[in-house]
Amino acid sequence: MPNLFAQFVLYSFPLVVLVLFKRLPRHEALIWSILGGYLFLPVQTGIDLPLLPELNKVLIPSLTAAIMCLILPDATAVPRRRGQARAPTKNDGPDRQRSVIATLCVVILFVIPIAIFQTNQEPVIAGPRFIPGLGQYDVFSMILNAAVMLLPFLVARRYLASQEAQLALLRALVVGGLVYSLLILVEVRFSPQLNRWIYGFHAHSFAQHIRNGGFRPMVFLEHGLRVGVFIVMGVFAAGILWRFGKEAKPEVTPVAGRRSSSGKVRKAPYLLWCGWLFVILFLSKTLGAFLIALVLLPVVLFFKARTQILVAAAIAGMVLLYPTLRQANVLPIGAVQDLASSISADRAASLNTRLENEETLLARANVKPLFGWGGWGRSRIFDQFSGRDLSITDGTWVIAFGVSGWVGYLATFGLLTWPTFMLVRRRGAVNLVTSGLTLVLAANLVDLIPNSSLTPLTWTLAGSVLGGLEVMKRTRQEADRSPRLRREAVPQAKTQRQALITSRRTTARNLR
Repeated sequence: MPNLFAQFVLYSFPLVVLVLFKRLPRHEALIWSILGGYLFLPVQTGIDLPLLPELNKVLIPSLTAAIMCLILPDATAVPRRRGQARAPTKNDGPDRQRSVIATLCVVILFVIPIAIFQTNQEPVIAGPRFIPGLGQYDVFSMILNAAVMLLPFLVARRYLASQEAQLALLRALVVGGLVYSLLILVEVRFSPQLNRWIYGFHAHSFAQHIRNGGFRPMVFLEHGLRVGVFIVMGVFAAGILWRFGKEAKPEVTPVAGRRSSSGKVRKAPYLLWCGWLFVILFLSKTLGAFLIALVLLPVVLFFKARTQILVAAAIAGMVLLYPTLRQANVLPIGAVQDLASSISADRAASLNTRLENEETLLARANVKPLFGWGGWGRSRIFDQFSGRDLSITDGTWVIAFGVSGWVGYLATFGLLTWPTFMLVRRRGAVNLVTSGLTLVLAANLVDLIPNSSLTPLTWTLAGSVLGGLEVMKRTRQEADRSPRLRREAVPQAKTQRQALITSRRTTARNLR
C-alpha cells in the first residue's frame, strides 16, 4: 500500500510542472513533465473519483502540462509592451496540414464506446462468476479513458512538431536513461527495492524479477519489462544524436554542444552514452528488449535515414496486421520458440504460455470481431464450472483486440503506425532526427506484441512524429504553390499595367 510520501509526491507534481513551464521553453517543459512523471511518480497510487478518470501518474502529468501549455506564455517569448501585439514564437505551434487518417482514428476512439455498448448489453456468465452487460455509465467511462490515453499524443502533436522539440525529446530520453541507469545498478545489486524503500510497497510480483541468479530492476515503473523498453529508447536516442552531431553541417551547431573559451564547439559524448546504456540494458536481464536493441541498433548507427524509415515502416506494418498474421500462421513462431529454448528453458516455457493464451484469447475475440467485448474482463477466458480466470493478457495488441475489436484495434494502432507510413510516402529528404524518432517508436511497437508497454511516452513519440510530418506537408504545399501563384500573377500584372497605360493616354487626349 502506498505511504503518505507517495501520496504527497503524486499530488504535488502539478507544482513541479508549473516550475518547469516557468523556467524552461514550452516544448522542453512539456517533455520533462510527461517523462518525469512517467519515470518517478509512484504507480498504483491515486484517487478514483466517481464519473471521472483516476487521478494517477498517467493523468496528472499530461493534464497539468496540457493546461500549462494553454494558459502560460512560453518562457522564451520576448516580453511585449502594453497594447503591442505579441509576435508569434517558435513554440506557438507552426502552421500545419492535418492528417485526415490520424484525425479519423482519434474520432473513432471517441465514438466507438457507443458501438461497444450497443453490442455488449448481455451478461457474461461462467459458473458462479457473473459480469453484467455494459451500461450508459460504461460509455462515459470509456470515452474518458480514451481522452486520458490520447492526451499526451494530442499535446505532442501540437507542441513537439519542430525539429528543435524533437531534438529536445531525444536528449530527454538520453538524460532520463542515464539517471535511471544509476538506479538500475542499485537494484541489480540489491534487488528491486527502490519503490518499497521510498513509496512503501512493491509495484509488482517480486518473483517475476528474479532472473538467472540475479535481479531484473523495476525502479519506479509498473514492471521490469517497461524499464528494459525505456533503456532501449535511451540507447537509440543516444545513437541518433551521435549521428546527427557527426553529420551536421559546419554552420549548424551540433546538438547539445557547448562553446568553449576558444570558440570551438564541444560535442556531447553520445556514442559513449549509447554504449553505456547498452551495457545497462544487458545487466537489466530483459531478453526481449535486449534482442530489439541488438537487431535495430546497427540500423540506428550505420544506415541512412531513408533505410531507417523503411525498416520502421516494415515493423509498423507487421504490428498493425499482427492479428491477421497470427491467425494465418505466417509468422515464424517456431523459430522464435527454438531461439528461446536455446537461451533458457524458463524463457521458452514463458513464451509458450503466452502463445497459448494468445490463441485462446484470439478465438474469444473472434466471436465479436468488429467492436469487441468491452471492459470489465468480458473478453477473458473463464472456467465454466468454477468461474476461475484462465487468461494471461500480456500483449497490448490482444488486450485492445479483445476489448474493442478490429475497429478499436485499427484506430489505436493506426495512430501509432500512421506517422511512419506517412514518412515512407513523403517526397524529398528526411533528416536523421525524424527517422531516428520513428525507430525509437518502432522499438516500442515491437514490444507491444508480447508485453503491455503502451505508455504516455509511446503516445508522446507518435504525436511528435505526426506533428512534424504535418508541418512538413504544409510547408511543401506552400512551396509547390508559390511558383504557380507567381506564374498566375504575371498576366494579371500585365493586364493591370496595360489598363493603367490606356487610362493615362485617354486622360491625356481629353486634356488636349
